[in-house]
Parts: sequence; structure tokens; C-alpha cells
Amino acid sequence: MRSLLGRTAAISVAALTVFVGVTAAGASADSTPDGECAPVESTTTTLVPDTSAPETSVVDESTSTTSTTVECDEPSTTVAATTTTSTTTTTAPPTSTTTTTSSSTTTSTTTTTDAAGLAESERATQPPLLVAELPNPVGAAPRRGTDRQVAETLPPPPTTTTTTLPPEWALPGNSGDGRRVVYRKSWPMRVWTVESNGAVSKTHLVSGRATWNQPTPGTYSVFSRSGYTCNINNPHICWRYMVRFTKGPGGDNIGFHEIPTNLNTGYKLQSESQLGLALSAGCVRQRTSDALYIWNWAPVGTKVVVLP
Repeated sequence: MRSLLGRTAAISVAALTVFVGVTAAGASADSTPDGECAPVESTTTTLVPDTSAPETSVVDESTSTTSTTVECDEPSTTVAATTTTSTTTTTAPPTSTTTTTSSSTTTSTTTTTDAAGLAESERATQPPLLVAELPNPVGAAPRRGTDRQVAETLPPPPTTTTTTLPPEWALPGNSGDGRRVVYRKSWPMRVWTVESNGAVSKTHLVSGRATWNQPTPGTYSVFSRSGYTCNINNPHICWRYMVRFTKGPGGDNIGFHEIPTNLNTGYKLQSESQLGLALSAGCVRQRTSDALYIWNWAPVGTKVVVLP
């Protein structure tokens, strides 16, 4: 009798195992999208009870997990099939037999989709890029507006330069007009050179004669020049850069020149620090640099204005 019961239990367990295997295979086959994908493999482990023991309780838990990955042209799909089979067999005395079978099948499917395949509504929910993340190939800072010029470019304002001349550069009144040399006989004796536009180009101190008639105030003109000359009555008194513009009462020439030198002593007749004083017999004495300036500035025909 005990042998008969053992065989009956073994047959029942085998039949149940076959049923569970067929069910798992069917579930795996349903999850496969097409014939090109690999089928789900199922593994079943069966424990057969030993009938030689008078009373045995056997718990058989067999778990089979098969994972099949299908690689197609579109997003990857991972199918995981888990089959859990639990078999509990209790062998009682010959008068009572109880068999309990529990079968559980779980199928989990996970689908992963690349960001490129997102729908328009899903892409719309993505946060916008920050300004710092926007492409900027030239490395320039973001700018607003345009470079379009809406108003005419105005010329720069005129520049006015005001030059304040020293008081001695101020030209005396009633000195004539045009390009000219102005000679003032009053103290301090001074000469101005005036350009054709009325601007004073130079002024310097001179020494002349204080009498009213050598020369007489008025307007004259340069008529002769000599690079080197001497006094007609005293030939040992000589000078350079003679520019003649009039004659004295005795017929002697009056003009602009450097301070004369006494060739007998080698000394000049006066010092440069004495310029401005009336120390001459009639001509207009100058320091050598000023005499050279008048020589170059006043050719024959230059106007000369003599003021008291």
C-alpha cells in the first residue's frame, strides 16, 4: 500500500511540473515581438520525495529566471521572465495523503527609449538652455539692439586756442598796416616784426638815438643791405648785418645791425644787458641773433615804420 501511494505522488508531481513548464514557455513566447527575436528559455528542477520514510514533509522551491534582450532597429526592449515553482509534498500514513502545489509566474518588461525619439510634447517639457550654455562661436558677449545709425554724425566742435602774449608783444597804436618793421624810439626802445595778417612774429629790445631827428618818425623802406660794414668817420668801428632804411642829417646811413665792435680794443661798444637804452649815434643796435633775424626777414623794399 505504501509503495502504491509513493508512485501516485510521483506521477502527480511529474504531471504538475510538465504543466507549469508549458505555461511558462507560453508566457515567454507571448512577450517576444516577432520571429527574429530569441525565445525565452525555461529551466525546471523537480525534487522527487523518498517514500521509504514513514512520514516525510518536503518543500521544493524551484526558481527559474530567463532574461532575453531583443535588439532591433528601434528602441531596445528588455524582457525578463521569472518563474517560481513551489511544491510541498506531505506523506502521511497510508490512510491520508495531501498534496499542495503552488505555482507563480511573473513577467516584467522594461522599455528604454533614447532622447532622440521623444515625442514633441515630451521635448517641450525639457528646461530651456541657460544663456551661458548657448552657442557663441566668436566669444562675444550677448548684445541688445542693432548697430543701425539713426542720426547723422555731427562734426566735432571747433577748437579755439587762445594765446595770451606778454605785454611787450603788444603792438603800439598808429603803427601802420601790412607786412612791416615797427621801431619805437621811446624807452624802452623796441622793434616788432608784423606779418601781412597783422600778427606779430617777433619783438626784441634795441638801442638807438633819443633825438627827434635821427631818424624822424615816419614810414620808410629798406633800400640797401650789407653783410659787413664800418663807420665812415671811424673805420675801426665795424659791424655785421646792416639793413639800411633812411639817412641822417649829414648824409650818413641809418639802419638795423648788430652791436658794433672796436677793432682797436676788440670790445663791443655796449653790452646786451643795456639794450633798450638810447646809446647809438643814429643806427639801431641789436644783439647778433636778432640782427641776423632782421637780415633774413627784411629784404630790400620792406616797409619800416618809426614811432616817437
